[in-house]
Amino acid sequence: MGFTALICAVVLLGPSRARALDKQGSAHGGGVAEDTVGRALSGSLLLGAALHNRSYAARPDNSGLALMRYAGHADVDLVDRKLSIPIDVNLLSDRERTGGRKLSPCELDLIVGLTSTWSAGSGAVEFGSRIEHDRALDRSPGAQSYGDVRARYLFSLARSFPGLARALADGDVRGWGTLGWFAYNRSYFARPDNSGLAFLRYALHAEVSLWGGRIALALDGTSFTDRHENPLRPSELDLTPEIIVRLPGISDVELHLACERDMPVDSRGTTPGYVQQFWYATLGWNFRAF
Repeated sequence: MGFTALICAVVLLGPSRARALDKQGSAHGGGVAEDTVGRALSGSLLLGAALHNRSYAARPDNSGLALMRYAGHADVDLVDRKLSIPIDVNLLSDRERTGGRKLSPCELDLIVGLTSTWSAGSGAVEFGSRIEHDRALDRSPGAQSYGDVRARYLFSLARSFPGLARALADGDVRGWGTLGWFAYNRSYFARPDNSGLAFLRYALHAEVSLWGGRIALALDGTSFTDRHENPLRPSELDLTPEIIVRLPGISDVELHLACERDMPVDSRGTTPGYVQQFWYATLGWNFRAF
């Protein structure tokens, strides 16, 4: 299978190395080390299901309740990690539909971008831009689109403090911080109640792994600001704690148990206090084609 065909297969099959429902996976899974030479294709496929959900919507217009998530992420490295194309595909189903339609996708999210990652001391800096389009598959209203630019710093404390790795039984404390600007946005909202327009994105991911990464505890926090209210002050906060288990002998397979809570942090919006939350599990497979 040629290079172009592999790219197309990933886009059609799948979708993100997982931070909850972060639909934009960090390039190369947030790894700090330079691990590609020339052209390469890597990524992940993911299958998830909501274990408890009374408020997390299944479509961009906040209708339905999410049940299944089918997702995939690919990094197409054109010049090592210096020039890469990240691709994300996410599909959600609605548990309020009847019969087998509960498993059928009702929302499609497509994300394509361009990134460049450079070593910086014991970490790395990722610069990039992405375009995202979210839309319902079973009805016409509710599409959201934007184009953003961002900078992300990736860190691994075990690279700077070898004693930490020994203390954690060959583990690590790793993560990344992100600052993003919605350079083009006429429809991507700033709050869970679909009010306002997102202007800035602040995000932080932290993960503590033990026993060679077999078990990890992670926390993700993402905030948006509203370009029309206060473009610097957060209007929404999304928090996702999770437990990650990497199966012994099958290091490319991960099991995640997480809870995501998206909430407003100001009193603006059409429905002040509107919160979306659910518990879910995902099974992911990380791959490298070449």
